[in-house]
Amino acid sequence: MLKKNKNCTVVITTFFAGEKLEACIRNIPDKFKILIIDNGGEKSKKNYFEKKFLNLNYHVSEKNLGVPRSYSLANKLIDTKYMFNTQPDVIIKKNCIENLLAKANDYPNFAILSPTIFHNNSYLVEGDYKTLKINKKKYQEVSKIKFNKTDMSPPEGDLTVDSVTGTAMLIDRDKLKLINDWDTNIFNYFEDMDLCLRFRLKGFEIIKIRSAEVDHDAFASHDKSLSPQLDFSRNWHYSWSRFYFLKKHTTILRAYLYGLNVLILSIIKSFFYLFFKRAKSITHFAKAYGTFYAILNLPPNYRPKI
Repeated sequence: MLKKNKNCTVVITTFFAGEKLEACIRNIPDKFKILIIDNGGEKSKKNYFEKKFLNLNYHVSEKNLGVPRSYSLANKLIDTKYMFNTQPDVIIKKNCIENLLAKANDYPNFAILSPTIFHNNSYLVEGDYKTLKINKKKYQEVSKIKFNKTDMSPPEGDLTVDSVTGTAMLIDRDKLKLINDWDTNIFNYFEDMDLCLRFRLKGFEIIKIRSAEVDHDAFASHDKSLSPQLDFSRNWHYSWSRFYFLKKHTTILRAYLYGLNVLILSIIKSFFYLFFKRAKSITHFAKAYGTFYAILNLPPNYRPKI
């Protein structure tokens, strides 16, 4: 009988993921517990997956919780020391989780260990980690978010960084308690950057592990037939969450200057593209809509109609 790993649970959040979810699960070794948080309410999937994968627990949510609330719920449902959070459109490479757990012993001050993330087998640092320049004179203020687009090669070894993407990350749950869990005011986007920043401000480390790899097929985690609705939702929530993040972690003035700039430009572009590039017009309308909600301090309650 296969011995189960008692240190780590793999958590996958899903929303009408289609066949990608099963492909993701197949690449997770049987020795790890798996918890699925289904935000699409697909109750028929529960029996299918729990019968097919005996190491899997499938939790169906009655409503779409969003990313941080899903992970926060998962954190309450599991009992292992670590949680490895990932998405249906991620292929976990051989020995990825095992290598992360091995490195956990080498870095006692870590809060997050992140594998090296490839995108369709190509490396792009923008999709892997970010630099957050923190103004130490003001608690929690980020004065610069840097996306180093020129670096096209993965790091040669392990690397301590400021922020990693939520595509795949191993989290120490004891340290997660010390920062009061995920920020559930966010529905989607910037929740990973917020988490990393709060860990860093507590003195913990965020580390990229070179010997652990995943491959991410970006934006392939949903049924393609739902793309128009989900594209609108992505743009809406990205715009809301970016304003929220700036307001929380920088000055209010900077946040509102950014928000008003996005709102005005998005409205102008939406009208400009309305008659000859309707898809672009809708994209900019979604950005304006989400930013407007954030500026008014309204919750991110937009949900795609599916």
